Order: sequence, then structure tokens, then C-alpha cells
Amino acid sequence: MSKKEVFSEFNGETIYKLSLTNQNNMSISCLSYGANWYELLVPTKNGKQNLLLNFPTIEDYVRTNEYLNMSIGRTASRIGKGEFVLDQQTYHVDHNEGGNTLHGGPHGFNRLNWESRIQGNQIIFDRRITPADDSFPGTLDVTITYTLTNDNQVLIDYKAKSDALTVFNPTSHAYWNLNADDRNVNNLNLYVRSAEHLELDHEKIPTGKTVKNSGTPYDFRHLKPIGQAIEGLQDIPEKGIDDVYILDDHDDSLPDAILENPEQKISVEFYTERNAIVLFTSNAFGEDQPFINKTGQPQVGVALEAQTAPNAIFDSRFGDFTIDKGQPRHYQTKYRVIF
Repeated sequence: MSKKEVFSEFNGETIYKLSLTNQNNMSISCLSYGANWYELLVPTKNGKQNLLLNFPTIEDYVRTNEYLNMSIGRTASRIGKGEFVLDQQTYHVDHNEGGNTLHGGPHGFNRLNWESRIQGNQIIFDRRITPADDSFPGTLDVTITYTLTNDNQVLIDYKAKSDALTVFNPTSHAYWNLNADDRNVNNLNLYVRSAEHLELDHEKIPTGKTVKNSGTPYDFRHLKPIGQAIEGLQDIPEKGIDDVYILDDHDDSLPDAILENPEQKISVEFYTERNAIVLFTSNAFGEDQPFINKTGQPQVGVALEAQTAPNAIFDSRFGDFTIDKGQPRHYQTKYRVIF
């Protein structure tokens, strides 16, 4: 079952909501603004439960949390000083976090209203993005596709082609909370297949070094409550996690992360071919954020943002997210929902 309907009007544009339901009565919905993943609904004995945080209006996203569940691009995470070099040419892109560029800058994917359509079991978003739009080099044709399968998987595919050498490192900034009640995520169990995370400076820019997770609160190589890690991080300013986990060597058969609610027997397995996941535990969230069915508070949700390590833009040891002129690039992240 599928449906496309008007969600709202914003800045003179129509924002659409697009929905799919599979044969197991699991549903997803997306918004055309930001190619946003609005809902992931699973059937329970008490009715359908949304596993994602969301807001009632587009204005709420723009006013209080512009990245919540949004598609992020051209580049996820931070570019120090908004500066990078491609083929010996230095580029300067617009800043939006002090002197740095976060999540594609002030005119990233999350700020765009995308062309949208439903095709079978897919929600498809298309957009052409020019240097005049976002200050990055190259005109980029992007397609973001959400696929809902009958075995309760959601696939997000990111495809792009550019007319010039550029960068492309997208992600989904979905925030998860698997609790039916108003608790934060500290009771949920988390696993991340990672032995180390990136060392970051005081502006959250990678230094080029890595830090071992073993023996620290950052170690999620065995399922453990998120709250257990948070308790061990109360002496740092953030009192939580906002870090780039470098994934162990890729294996199609192994989930790269698992989020689990053992009480309700709901879990989500995350699979990606990318080499990193940014783990963010919504450390400073508060009551100013008007979530549907959740109270804004620290750790109200957890984001697991699959991407290429952000310092790959400077250091080839950490991957490569450049696109050559005319060469297509494709990334996929898979979410397997168990309930």
C-alpha cells in the first residue's frame, strides 16, 4: 500500500508526505523537505509504534533541529574551515558552525524540497544541486531512494553524478528511540562493530589519529545499555557521545550496529559498506524540541550516521568520497527491523 499526500506548505512550496506499507503491516513515511525519514511504524499489541523521533510541523524542524531525520549532504560531518583540496585546487565552501562547515553547510540537502514520487515499494527523491545552491564544486544530480521490503528491511540508496570533480558523502540523520513510552534511550542496548574511533579536536574536527575503544565507555563491541556508557562519560563536557566510529573490516553477513529494546523485543540491525558510523546520543536536547509522543531531554534519541570517515577528504587512509566528472557514485545503508 502506498500514498502521497500534502503535508504542509513552507516558503511557498508544497511539502509532500509519502508512505509505504508492507505485507507485515510495517510502514515507513518520508517528507519531501530534506528527503526526511519521517516515520518507521511497526505493529504492536497497542497499535503502531514509531521507532523514529519526529516533529508535527516543518517549522519545528527549521526552528529547533534542522537535521532531525534529514538526508545529509553533500558531505556529512564537519569540514574544518570549510576548506579542502581537489586535484591541487583549494575550495572554500560556506560555513554554518563557527568557521567550519557542518553537514553540507547552510544550504545542504536538509534545506531542500526534493522532487518526490512513489514507484512500487520505493519512495524516490531527486534533485539537481549547483554550486550556486550550496557553494560546492560541480553540478550534482542526486537520487535518494527508500525501499521497504516484505522481510521488514528498509534500504536507503544514495546515487549521484557530477559534471565536475567534487565530493559526495551523504548520510541519514535518523534519530531512533525504540521505547513505546516516554523514556529516553538509555535503557536500550547498543552494539557497534568497531574497535576504535577518531580523535577529534575541540571543534569536533578529526586530528588524523584514532583512539582505541577497548576498556572505555565508547566500547560497544558487545551489546550493552546506552545508559551504561553515558554514566561513564559524565566528566566530559558533552556528558555523552558524538563521535566517529571506524568500523571493522566490512562483512556483508554481519550487522555493523544493532539497537535493541529487550523489553519489547524490538531491534534494528544496521548494515553499511561505508567505513564509519557517527554515533550521537542527543546530549543537549531539551524541552524546546516538540517531539511527537516524546519529551525533549538528553538522550531522547540516538543517531547512527553511516558515512565515509569525514577526514578522508584530507587523508586517503580513511577512504575516498570524491566523484570524478561523469562517474556515478552509489552508497547504500540497510536497516533490518525485528519485532
